[in-house]
Order: sequence, then structure tokens, then C-alpha cells
Amino acid sequence: MNRLQAAAEGISRIGAIMGGAMLLVASILICIDITLRYTMLVTLGGADELSGYALAISSAWGFSAALLSRSHIRIDTVYVRLKSIKLRALLDLISLATLMGFFGMVTWYAWGVVRQSWVSDSHSLSAIEAPLVVPQGLWFAGLLFFVLLCALLMVRGLLAFVAGDYNSLFAQIGSKSALAEAEEEIAAVAHGLEQEKKQ
Repeated sequence: MNRLQAAAEGISRIGAIMGGAMLLVASILICIDITLRYTMLVTLGGADELSGYALAISSAWGFSAALLSRSHIRIDTVYVRLKSIKLRALLDLISLATLMGFFGMVTWYAWGVVRQSWVSDSHSLSAIEAPLVVPQGLWFAGLLFFVLLCALLMVRGLLAFVAGDYNSLFAQIGSKSALAEAEEEIAAVAHGLEQEKKQ
């Protein structure tokens, strides 16, 4: 299980980096397109379309990185007031199950979209006439990977719950405390200051 999660973390990290790179390229293309439009009255055909693809694909792959770093937003008004550790662990499992169920449905319908584009050989209506199965396939792959990662974490969470290893469960799928978030911010600031000193 540890090896499987380590592999999933590696894939997630690569997906997040590639998604970030795609967003960076898309933002550069949009800036160039806007500049050309207002200075030379010409436009790069398809810049807005490509940026839409980049946003969808990077979001789908970014979900996994956010899940592993426990960065998804949760409304924990009740959670933080519970005294029972077992109840907190149960809420964490319910939260993950709900997330997995919702994205399971999204992924199911995403597959229908990809399959339809493949069967009908759909292309975009813009100047670049991109085959839609390519961006949609990458988007679907990110969603599918996210659902599989949810399932992996759910199995690990259930095993930890049954074993009474609540600390392990909280470390994997628990809601971050304000203290943990503050510590992460402090560490990030300290890292940034070190990088500045090296320059």
C-alpha cells in the first residue's frame, strides 16, 4: 500500500507540474494575443480555446495534488468542536466518500464526452480545428486518476479506522488544523527568505 501511494504521489506531482506549465504557457499566449490585437489588429487564432483546454486539464490533475496535501476546502465548523477522535475520523471518511462519489459521477459523464468525441471524430470549430478527443482524453485521465486516488486513500483510511490508528488516518485524509496551516505558511516564508539570501 505504501508503494502504491508513493507511486500515486509521484504521478500526482508530475501532473501538477505539467498542469502549472500548461497554465503558464496559456497565460503567455493570451498576453501575446491581446498585445497583437491592440497593436497590430491581428490575433492568434485559438489562444482562448487552448487556454480553456489548459484550465480543464490542469484542474483535473491538480485535484490529486490538492487531495494529497489536504488542501481541498472543507467546512469544519462541527468537526473542530467534536471531542471524540473516533467521530472526527468517521467524518473524515464520510467527507472522502462524498468527494469520491461526486467525482465518480463527473468522471463517468466525462468518459461519455470523450467516447462521443472519439466515435464522431469531433474537432473544435475554431481555426486550429483541434481533435477534441485529445484535450478531453487528458482531462478524463486526470479525473480518473483522482477517483482512483480517492479509492486508495479510502481503503487506507478504513484500515486505519478499523485498527484504531486515528493519527495515521488524520495524517492522510484529515482536515488540517489552523496550527498545521500556519506552520506550513511559516515554513514556506522561511524557504523563500533562504532563496532570497542565496541570490
